Amino acid sequence: MACLSDIDLATLHEHRLKQRWHYGLANYSDYHHHQDGFNAMTRRCLERSLHKPDTDLRKVQRDLNGNSLDAFGSSGGADKSDLDNNCFASGMQRQRSGTWPRTRSLNAPSPFQQFGPCGRIMKNSAMVMQIQDPASQRLTWYKPPLTVLVIKKVSDASVLAPFVQLVDWLLQEKNMVVWVESAVLEDAHLNEDVKFKAIREKLVTFKDGRDDLTDRIDFIVCLGGDGTLLYASQLFQQSVPPVMAFHLGSLGFLTPFRFDNFEEQLTSVLEGHAALTLRSRLRCVMHRKGDKRQEAKVEANADARPAANSILVLNEVVIDRGPSPYLSNIDLFLDGKYITSVQGDGLIVSTPTGSTAYAAAAGASMIHPSVPAIMVTPICPHSLSFRPIVVPAGVELKVSVSPESRNTSWVSFDGRNRQELFHGDSLRVTTSIYPVPCICAQDQISDWFASLADGLHWNVRKRQKCLDELSDLTASGSEDTLDEMENMKLRTRSLNAPSPFQQFGPCGRIMKNSAMVMQIQDPASQRLTWYKPPLTVLVIKKKDSQVLLPFVQLVEWLVQEKHMVVWVESAVLEDKLLRDDVKLENESAKFRQVHGDYCGVRERFLALREKLVTFKDGRDDLTDRIDFIVCLGGDGTLLYASQLFQQSVPPVMAFYLGSLGFLTPFQCDNFQEQVTNVLEGHAALTLRSRLRCSIHRKGERRKESLQPAGSSLLKPSHHRYLNYIELNNGASSGANNNYCNPHMSSNNSILVLNEVVINRGPSPYLSNIDIFLDGKYITSVQGDGLIVSTPTGSTAYAAAAGASMIHPSVPAILVTPICPHSLSFRPIVVPAGVELRISISPDSRNTSRVSFDGRNDQELNHGDSLRVTTSIYPVPSICSQDQISDWFDSLAEGLHWNVRKRQKCLDELSDLTASGSEDTLDEFDNLKIYDASGSSLDT
Repeated sequence: MACLSDIDLATLHEHRLKQRWHYGLANYSDYHHHQDGFNAMTRRCLERSLHKPDTDLRKVQRDLNGNSLDAFGSSGGADKSDLDNNCFASGMQRQRSGTWPRTRSLNAPSPFQQFGPCGRIMKNSAMVMQIQDPASQRLTWYKPPLTVLVIKKVSDASVLAPFVQLVDWLLQEKNMVVWVESAVLEDAHLNEDVKFKAIREKLVTFKDGRDDLTDRIDFIVCLGGDGTLLYASQLFQQSVPPVMAFHLGSLGFLTPFRFDNFEEQLTSVLEGHAALTLRSRLRCVMHRKGDKRQEAKVEANADARPAANSILVLNEVVIDRGPSPYLSNIDLFLDGKYITSVQGDGLIVSTPTGSTAYAAAAGASMIHPSVPAIMVTPICPHSLSFRPIVVPAGVELKVSVSPESRNTSWVSFDGRNRQELFHGDSLRVTTSIYPVPCICAQDQISDWFASLADGLHWNVRKRQKCLDELSDLTASGSEDTLDEMENMKLRTRSLNAPSPFQQFGPCGRIMKNSAMVMQIQDPASQRLTWYKPPLTVLVIKKKDSQVLLPFVQLVEWLVQEKHMVVWVESAVLEDKLLRDDVKLENESAKFRQVHGDYCGVRERFLALREKLVTFKDGRDDLTDRIDFIVCLGGDGTLLYASQLFQQSVPPVMAFYLGSLGFLTPFQCDNFQEQVTNVLEGHAALTLRSRLRCSIHRKGERRKESLQPAGSSLLKPSHHRYLNYIELNNGASSGANNNYCNPHMSSNNSILVLNEVVINRGPSPYLSNIDIFLDGKYITSVQGDGLIVSTPTGSTAYAAAAGASMIHPSVPAILVTPICPHSLSFRPIVVPAGVELRISISPDSRNTSRVSFDGRNDQELNHGDSLRVTTSIYPVPSICSQDQISDWFDSLAEGLHWNVRKRQKCLDELSDLTASGSEDTLDEFDNLKIYDASGSSLDT
């Protein structure tokens, strides 16, 4: 059969009708009897196609009894006029599994790639990939599905009746070929069912581990709990047919459908009305000692022909100590670089889907399935600083037993196929190109949050009552906020993940929608290029006397050697240590001593003073005036640079002269060589996403008005029509042209690099904050407050509040509660394309305070709302090494991530360590040297 159009549902149904006639599975009278199975528009399209003069359906067909049947129902009791009259008689359409079309993209907005007047990302077409917005992923059948695999929960009598009812309906009403596992027919209770005996011979059976189901199954229906979906994933180690999961088990986190009206829901899916969540899987390969040198290089399409020792997992791969009484001692490598060692019960490497399984039990944050990432979570680590981390989906992880480990380890894949990992063996984990296409009951966002609430009771707590004396505050809530609360249930090697395989079984694939496809460049290939020589440089220094000498040396070198125009803040010229007109008799003895010590530095600076260009924060606009930024100090200097540039930010080179130094990877020792390399274009970039925040005050909802002077989020120099610029730049981003909110006024928006914090301020009462995501009520925060942060900010306040740490290249937003008065409020990670709206709950006893990167503190009153989205303007931070190395070095040096004394090997176990492979030992001797084998799963 010819491949059908991805969006022409009428043609699809016409082909389905043709196939049923061809195989004698249905007659026209049956079709007319069940025509309500199609909505009005589909029936009309079918009727038109069936009545074309030249259609081959005018041929006489045979029904099941062998009688002649005209295609237009001479025996069906309805003529063409009847169809025309009744085409739109029914106004009721079947409820689709998901809102369509969705107005917002789940993808992060395509970042603006010009940084100041001179800098931009080096073009590399080979490192650009196209990805479709997850929110637009809808199922289409390019030929009618005829075979269905029904997987039921084992050893559960409550599933037997729904199973028989479903199979009978699929056979009798839908005329489909039903496959079941052979073990199902051995169920004694099932064989006693009279109805099942009548259909037993019509079933096709398979045996797990013997029969290959590849390209035999068009559609999967699961009846039971989450384990049925994991079993379906295990059965299909390549392309997986679309999966529809009914909740008949215990937890039901992955089973969004209820069985009450299964006929209507299944018919809707078989007609192509279905939203999809592509749940990524991990590809795990065991490399045994002795096989390393003989390993053949894996082809680029290795996922298409998986190795015999590889397995795809939907939830997680777990490496633990097994029955041994000793701590696990596991080495973790990322893209060939040694990262850390796990000393504890073990390690969990999970997908976003698996982040709500074992990883959640081990303390990790919960990640939405549409976020392209891999979660790494320790199990009971014997370290006070081993926080779970989230890394980009495109990396390769390698796990091996440490040479000085006292025992071996054990590996399990989605709780199955348990194997021992010996000294010298290694386990390699990457993201597979074969996801599991799960059909949504509503849409990707609604289903996930519904599962969090229903399955895990996420943030369940009795709501705090409002005080009578504060009832006037609750009455001031805006109408739309109150309406939403009353009707909350009615609201609707690349670092990139590998482009998912989009054909699911023989029949299913994703509906093509070019308007919802965007191009993204691999973050690992993002390198700075200058399209004209940089001439102006802004030097930002920390207010610290110890920074004065490096500051003067840098400025002197830039002016005299590089002949650049140097900008500094006007407050620098007012530093008393750099002025010679200070009345020392009015100063303390300590200051007079320090002032004398800096005599030489001061003389050098005064010689340069007239050559410097100054600006005043809050008065002067630096847009398109600065080509390059150099920061001297701590992380605060980078946050200050982000605040100064509320649109495109010039490339930022940050030198570590502060306290923590998490965002400042460069050392000042040889700054001349390092700055020269950057000015010549030899620099990798980390694009640190920022959040665009705007406060909507009560009374401005219907018509946004300008705020009074002094009440805006930004200083006057930063009122730059952000909405107009972001909207027009975002329009070229395809899927993201709806990204900016057209109601946002230019002067009440601000971009933050770390986080926006909503807290209770000086009030003694708990904060009571409502969170909405894309207009849908999600939950309420009752505690000290809430942190909404970027991946960069995940290592700041969010880390202190207990969140997992996210690599800056992961497109996501982290939502973390501050001291929630709830035992179940775990931090969550949502796709970067969503819009968060935060408002004071109508029954809150107090207002809240909002701050942006620790600045611009404001009050959020009843009726106000704060809206947060991802901006198209990132901060281009220049890397000292590369995106991965810089981040893990900062974790280790700045936060002492997983720092602990290493456990020594026992003498009686020295023979085990001697069995370690040579390359593993070499990696330990040279921690910063890449894996000598250089092998990768996909190269």
